[in-house]
Amino acid sequence: MSLEGARLGSTDDAARCAEIVSNWIHGTKWMPRLYSESNLLAMIEEAIPFRELWVVGDPVLGYISFNRKVSQIVALYTERPGNGFGKILLDKVKEGKEWIQLWSHSANEAAHRFYFREGFQLVGYKEAGDDGIPEIQLIWRRGY
Repeated sequence: MSLEGARLGSTDDAARCAEIVSNWIHGTKWMPRLYSESNLLAMIEEAIPFRELWVVGDPVLGYISFNRKVSQIVALYTERPGNGFGKILLDKVKEGKEWIQLWSHSANEAAHRFYFREGFQLVGYKEAGDDGIPEIQLIWRRGY
């Protein structure tokens, strides 16, 4: 295994990213399985041309998908949360940005602790995201 920081991902990394998400869904009691791993793979491959995709590790141990147009983190998943991979990826996305937003499942308290520790603030709530699960909106601003 090699871990030298984040690098831009490509469609070659999509299968591993889909596997990480699929494993997370499998291990998360409150998260319903709405998509198969092959569906997740197709979704990730389709999004890559329109987003920044950063990966960490060789083989890939985590990834972050960032929509530059709206300065939004769309996905951040790591194979082993708590080992610093998420911070490496988040720090890469923060480079040169004045602010970043994201939506997170309300039940994902471990992720919220991470984002709050990284300077994000709670700014919104919605009853149901695209997957029908309640979400909170978080924003990070440089210098706050």
